[in-house]
Amino acid sequence: MEELNLVSLECPEPFLKVSAKIMEIKGGEQLKVLYKDPKCDEMLLQLMDLANCQVLQHEEKDGVFTLIIEKKGEKKKVDLSDFTGC
Repeated sequence: MEELNLVSLECPEPFLKVSAKIMEIKGGEQLKVLYKDPKCDEMLLQLMDLANCQVLQHEEKDGVFTLIIEKKGEKKKVDLSDFTGC
């Protein structure tokens, strides 16, 4: 499993880096993301839904968020009406 350690970055950088990485990985692959900026937390969770990724683990401990996701193989139709963004 690949890991992105983004704890030193502020929003929107973690969001942008995770978005780019999700486009690179294939269905069935997993990704672990570490980040500190709470502003990015909700945005990343929304991205997982939009990008058709399953959240396997989502937790915060000592100010560090851990997000483990698995990209699903099939494409998903997306409704952007509830996306809050930055």
